[in-house]
Amino acid sequence: MYKVLLVDDEALIREAISENTRWKELGYELMGTCKNGREAMERLDQEEADLVLTDICMPYMDGMELTRYLYEHHRGVKVIIISGYDDFEYAKTAVKYQVMDYILKPITAKELAQTLTRVKEKLDEERFQKSDMKRIRGAYMSNLPILRGRFLNSLLMGNVGEQEIQEKLNDYQIKLDGKYFMTALVTGDDLMPFLKQSDEYKSDLACFAIYNISAEIMDFYQAGVSFQDVDERTVLIFSGDEEIEGLALRVTEEIHDNIFRFLKIHCTIGLGGRTGRLQELQKSFQEARRTLEYKFVLGGDQVIYARELPENQDLVSGELPKYVSRICLAIRSGKKEDVSEEIRAFTSALRKSCLTRNRSIFHVQNLILSVMNELDLAALNDEEILKEERELMNTVYARNHLSEVEEVLIAFCSCLAENFRDEKDSYCKRQALRALYYIEEHYKDTDVTLNSVCSHLAMSTSYFSSIFKNYTGETFIEALTRKRVEKAKFLLENTSRKNYEIACDVGYSDPHYFSNIFKKATGMTPTEYARKVRK
Repeated sequence: MYKVLLVDDEALIREAISENTRWKELGYELMGTCKNGREAMERLDQEEADLVLTDICMPYMDGMELTRYLYEHHRGVKVIIISGYDDFEYAKTAVKYQVMDYILKPITAKELAQTLTRVKEKLDEERFQKSDMKRIRGAYMSNLPILRGRFLNSLLMGNVGEQEIQEKLNDYQIKLDGKYFMTALVTGDDLMPFLKQSDEYKSDLACFAIYNISAEIMDFYQAGVSFQDVDERTVLIFSGDEEIEGLALRVTEEIHDNIFRFLKIHCTIGLGGRTGRLQELQKSFQEARRTLEYKFVLGGDQVIYARELPENQDLVSGELPKYVSRICLAIRSGKKEDVSEEIRAFTSALRKSCLTRNRSIFHVQNLILSVMNELDLAALNDEEILKEERELMNTVYARNHLSEVEEVLIAFCSCLAENFRDEKDSYCKRQALRALYYIEEHYKDTDVTLNSVCSHLAMSTSYFSSIFKNYTGETFIEALTRKRVEKAKFLLENTSRKNYEIACDVGYSDPHYFSNIFKKATGMTPTEYARKVRK
């Protein structure tokens, strides 16, 4: 139904048209009548109409003045003029103000009905076109983020021509009009804290949460644009003046802090260098991606700026025999302290070299193979050690940071040192060493028990408890607790993590229980210990 307003200063005409026109049958609803243009104007300002039937000559405001007002202020309202004046000037004015029809009096009900039918067809056509355009625009707007992402991804890959860049920026409403440009890549180091909150959470939701926080901060600083690439990683493109590097560092640091604050997810952000042309943005993005390769040696949970990376220098390749010789000597001596010291010297050289992850792992695996080849394993259980070596190789490749590799290297080589120290190398000793190694590998698991280690070793609990106590001087639970307390002390001394986080890191799901265990072992609560060592 289209709403119609009838305007005529003659009451009889208003009454005749109102009563003799079959409004509903024709697809209209008569919303009311007015006796002059001013009254109609006030009515239309309060309630919108689709069609106005108006006379020309009326007091206060005539039909032409009303038509002009509608043309200027209510462009969507259509007008039909019903007049007794056959004047060419009126007709020209009607055309100027886009009047749909100009009817001369007298007019019959049949003629008016025919006119209204023609007008309705035009109104229907316009409404359909508007609806169709609205639907198309709605589909376009809903897909705009995807179109933007595809274009920006192509831009960072260097697949967009110089002339096309500006056209696409305008088409997709992307504002990148600075003098300089930079890129950054935001990646979550570990999404598990977020995923454990609910079984309904998926990794893609965690990635979107990271993107959402990043986008809000980028918008707040008006620093540029952000989007998710095909791997659901968050990509930032900065635009600005000479201060763009300071802006990019400030924004990425704030993104890093807020992602952990709200999501409890540690993230690493790779920041590429600046460029003066959008066509060269690919270079900045390659730098941003390359910086993330150094997360392995430099550690994650930080912003790594490509321009601040030290120059690559391989300090290990030529010195590898020296490190192998020293580590083997420490293993043969049976002193775990010496083993730890030599392995830390090796990993320290890797850090100073600032090598990529793959290159660093290559050196670590070379070290393991060289150590195993140089050691005389005849007195030991070759098959068991070789199995542990294969497991170690897989473990090394699965670790995300060099510090984690350092821990497992020390644990493995320490086990070898203990084997060499004990000349008898009995079955009981090997089982006890495997249990210690099991503790080293699984102390973070909350479900580690005496039964679980016995199942791992295929031994009865009573027999295992006896040999373990004889060899180590403590029970399995005491050894497990000691290891967990040692790791907790290390975290309290070297990090700013919360007590409940450290409790989870060392295998305790109940922070209160962890606090009691820690106090019993050290005489201080974790908070007191942290305050003491950090002070």
